[in-house]
Amino acid sequence: MPHHVPAPDSISARPNGDHPWWADAVIYEVYIRSLADSDGDGTGDLQGVIDRLDHIQDLGVDAVWITPFFPSPGHDHGYDVSDFRGIDPAFGDTGTFRRLVDELHERGLRLLVDVVPNHTSHEHPWFQTALREGRGGTGYRDYYLWADPTADGGPPNNWLANFGGSAWTWEPASEQYYLHAYLPEQPDLNWRNPEVFEEWVAIFEHWIDLGADGFRIDVAHNLLKHPDLPDNPVLEPAATEHVPAGRVRSARGLARIYDVDQDEVVDLYTRLRERLPATRAGEDPFLLGETVLEDPARVERYLQAGRLDAAMWFGTDRVPFAAAEVAQVLRTPGAATAGRFGWFLSNHDRARPASRLGGGDRALALAAAVLAMPGPYLLYQGEELGMLDLEVDPDTARDPIARRAGELDVSRDRARSPIPWTDQPGRAFSTAAPWLAHGPLPEHGSAATQHGNETSHLNRWRHLLSTWARLRDMLPASTAVDYHDDLLILTRGPLEVWVNFSGGALALKRPEGAEILWRSQPGGDPTTLRSDEALWLRDQ
Repeated sequence: MPHHVPAPDSISARPNGDHPWWADAVIYEVYIRSLADSDGDGTGDLQGVIDRLDHIQDLGVDAVWITPFFPSPGHDHGYDVSDFRGIDPAFGDTGTFRRLVDELHERGLRLLVDVVPNHTSHEHPWFQTALREGRGGTGYRDYYLWADPTADGGPPNNWLANFGGSAWTWEPASEQYYLHAYLPEQPDLNWRNPEVFEEWVAIFEHWIDLGADGFRIDVAHNLLKHPDLPDNPVLEPAATEHVPAGRVRSARGLARIYDVDQDEVVDLYTRLRERLPATRAGEDPFLLGETVLEDPARVERYLQAGRLDAAMWFGTDRVPFAAAEVAQVLRTPGAATAGRFGWFLSNHDRARPASRLGGGDRALALAAAVLAMPGPYLLYQGEELGMLDLEVDPDTARDPIARRAGELDVSRDRARSPIPWTDQPGRAFSTAAPWLAHGPLPEHGSAATQHGNETSHLNRWRHLLSTWARLRDMLPASTAVDYHDDLLILTRGPLEVWVNFSGGALALKRPEGAEILWRSQPGGDPTTLRSDEALWLRDQ
């Protein structure tokens, strides 16, 4: 029978009081549009999350992170927010949110709200008021970043937007440019303005008051820009000209020195931490930052005492299935911040691991190694089923960024297809046509099919997380990662994780007295580690 996790009476701390709840926690990311639709409009919603909490709880996770559900015109599928305190009617209302909080807490699960403090929608009342105030306005005008044109009328510097083209858009009424790190419909906030900081303290307080236990902070490294707006250094000669709007990844032709990760941005989190109230459980709200940075030392700055609790580490979401490369990524965090990097193989922006790595067995084997690292693991919905990427069709594509760019090969739609709850037409996601096409069924079938199959991908994940819940509080924060040819061995206290990255079986020479706790493929010879297989051992 499938493994089921018993529900505590109410939200509680981990049994070992020496650890905060998020230490080595498993946080389940819900992409709200694609989990479950409760009202028949083809789009997932908050009630749909409530309806599927049995599945999430039985998986054995500790918390749920829900992507933005705020009012939004939808130019970036919810990451262009027009009201940070509201709930888009397409997703529910405050009453539904309160019921979700209560249901989660009764099951011993916590809730993370996904907030977007770097920018607003261009339809946000703050920006609309700033436009009306015009040049020289002293109210909401200074909530955003404005600059005069150069002598030839061009943008004030060479900064490029992450979604293509110049990071500056001309506003003809005031004859100034405004800054947007992403779309022109997503103007950046001016976090050097104390009033913006105070607005955001109030926004965090609002959601804590409604029951949130923490926050995932979108592009947490992006909030401050150099006040003098200097040009970024050019890495490639072709980047000296502003490429046409819509060219994806154009910003990477520049060294991002002045428009992201400013030295003083970490101080914002120190100040924010000092101001935030306790959650309903009497805890400090958990702050998880999205830090899209290549240098781990820069990430570690966000994790010093009194700042963020954890920061997403971008490395395992793109590493190939190879022992040497995986070992290099897992060795990245420094000892001072062990347990503070947030690990993940995929999310709503990244390819699904079963597709990227070449199958569900490989995805689960790699996950078994990454999960054992100190720090929270971020499990994206559908990963537990071995879901595959959606093949994006030009006629049904929905990602506004990829559609605008005309580059469907980088479409985020591939990872956003609805969950297949059953094998039937519509897959029990909605009674209407889904907002985005269904992807191929996972190798082991829908959630319902896998639920009743003890050796399915879903139940192997359940057993893994059940084993993890029993083991994690006795593990030290330090790890050793080694590899020999195609065999990776991760050691963390009494736990050893062995992963076979080769195309053939390897002889398994267990330490004397070592107990096999879990293996990623069913059955098997205790003296053999199969191709693409992971094994958890406990050294006696």
